[in-house]
Amino acid sequence: MSEEMKNNMYEVSADELENASGGYASTVVYTVVNGDTLSRIAKQFRVTVAELMRWNSISNPRQLQPGQQLIIHPGK
Repeated sequence: MSEEMKNNMYEVSADELENASGGYASTVVYTVVNGDTLSRIAKQFRVTVAELMRWNSISNPRQLQPGQQLIIHPGK
């Protein structure tokens, strides 16, 4: 990962997810919590499930694990 990409990333907790906005960061690292689904995460960040799957090389969306980190590019 490039230094530029690291500088544009921040981690989002479950509590912050509801307040996340799709224009504040170029890249978000979201940590999956128990009960999360790609559909819910995608809706909160205003991206598609297909984008989440592509950005994170996910082949089976039903196999999210608590603690798994997802790269999200809001507003793209």
